This record gives sequence, structure tokens and C-alpha cells, in this order.
Amino acid sequence: MRRVLKHFSLSAEQIVSLKNTNRTLFGTHSRFQVTLSSVTPTTIPLNEPVAVFDILSGYVELSQPATSRDIQDLLSLAEDGDIKDSLRTLLKNYNPEIQEKRVSVLDIVERFPLIKVPFGVFLFMLPAMRVRQYSISSSPLWSAEKVSLTISVLEAPSISEQDRIFTGVASTYLAGLSPGDQIQMSVRASGVAFHPPTDISLPIVMFCAGSGVAPMRGFIQERAAQKQSGRNVGPALLFFGCRSPDADYLYSDSDLAQWIKEGVVDVRPAFSRASERSEGCKYVQEYVQHTDMWEQSLTRLVSSRVWHDRKDVKEMYENGAKVRKTISIILD
Repeated sequence: MRRVLKHFSLSAEQIVSLKNTNRTLFGTHSRFQVTLSSVTPTTIPLNEPVAVFDILSGYVELSQPATSRDIQDLLSLAEDGDIKDSLRTLLKNYNPEIQEKRVSVLDIVERFPLIKVPFGVFLFMLPAMRVRQYSISSSPLWSAEKVSLTISVLEAPSISEQDRIFTGVASTYLAGLSPGDQIQMSVRASGVAFHPPTDISLPIVMFCAGSGVAPMRGFIQERAAQKQSGRNVGPALLFFGCRSPDADYLYSDSDLAQWIKEGVVDVRPAFSRASERSEGCKYVQEYVQHTDMWEQSLTRLVSSRVWHDRKDVKEMYENGAKVRKTISIILD
């Protein structure tokens, strides 16, 4: 956000008044107020004053890759011949130069400051803020009124600009909250298939990595509560991929340790940066793309924790085990 304010010489407190007109979107700003007009639908509140800070922090995505249409719009605003050529080159090589490197509209306008992009046009190019969804990592048997979330705070070198640090929007915001803070959220039901089996005597085999352990923790917590109440609970096998036991092996010294002790779950970790501490296995599972390269394929297969423990998986499967898997996708 600071980069946007600096580039457009704005302050976070300045007010935007957005309205629909018959004119093309434009933006002008004085020292205290910005006026925007739009003929197209927008998620930004219309016909009411909104602070620039509120728009940039809650209504638009600043770091999503620019679209080819965005680059064409910037091309129409550019006057310098060399800049036009550079933008055409970006269009020609859109996937490797923009999509794969996740180059945003902001990255481009900063790269070419001679392009005079009105603030309103810039806002129009940005996609609407997406809803972030997280899996609940607790069981209603633990609390019918409270839930827990397990979130990894994204903070890493930017793909588009290695000298900049990219921080996740939602994860950073949540990490900055204090006890007692209130936020707006909603609860949505998960997919029909993504639940513990109704027959709690059935075995469960679970696969996850990092914060993808969230729903699995809820499943195991539920079985722990059921076992503590004297019910016959089936075995649970958790394959957990992490970087190292000292970095992101979540709950290993708390909940998981206790549930392992109680015989609720058997955890099989795979440490990508400390494989000597996970039976020589670096990953939970691997997909081999070049199957014709026998030696390489065999090496990659052996380094998989699932392959290493295949006899246990087979036994669970033959006993009617239900399989659950989470995939972690970085969005913010």
C-alpha cells in the first residue's frame, strides 16, 4: 500500500468519492480529496466518501499478476517509443514475464514511471479483493462455540522483485491481531466427502503439508475426544510434510505429541531439509514426470514417505481405511 501512495502522491487519509457517469473512468486528486468516475461495475462503494486506505486495504488486490488487457491499457497511455516497445515485449512474452513472475500492475507502473496513469485508471485495473478461506483446525467435540485456525504467515522474497519482501494479505493481518480484536468472517460447510467417516471404527489415512494439517488436526482431535469417552476408535495414520522438525512441524510438541501418546494417531513426518530425521524421506509423496529415466524415477520414489511406509498404507486400505488429503495453495 505504501508503494501505491508514494507513486500517486496520495495519503492514506484522502477521500475517494466514486460515482457512475457516462465518461471513461478517470481520477483526479487535490491535496485532500480524490474524485473518481466509473461507467463499469465496481466493488468499491459508490456515491459515498471512502478513504484511500480503506479501498487499498479492503476492496482491491494489489499483488495479483497484471492481465494482458491491463498491459494493453498501459500501452495506450504510454507516449515514449521505447516504453511502448517494452510493453509490447511483455505482451508477447506474457506467461514467462508476467504470469509466472507474478508481475502486478503496480510493478509495471513503477518500472515505467513516465506512463502517466490516473489513479482512477489504476484502481479500475485491479481485481476485487478475494475472500480468503481457511479450514477449521478443531473439532466441535472440543468446543461447540469456538473454532481454531492454523495459518502460515506468508513472508518471502517477491517473485517479481527479489529485493522486496512479499507478505500475505490475510495471513499478515490475522497475525497482527490481539486478543479481543473483532473481525468479520463467515463459516461455510466443507465438501461432503471431506469429513471423518461416520463409522468411527474405520481407519483413516491422512496426507498433508505445513498448515495443510489444519483439518487433519480437527479430525484427530475429534477421535481423541471419542476415544476418551470410551468409544471404539479406529487407527489414524498421518503423513505430514515439513521443512524440518524445528521449523514447521506444527503441534509436534503439543497436541500431536499427546495424541500419539494416547494411541489416537500414528504420525509419519517427511522433512525436506532434514530427511535424516524422517527415515531418509524428503517428501510425503512425489510425482515423477520422466518415468523413462529409471534411475532418477526410482530415487525420487524411494525418497517418498508413502512409498517407504507402503506396507502400513496397504494394510490400512485393506481394512477399509478412508483417505483424506489437503493441498496447500499460496494465494496471498
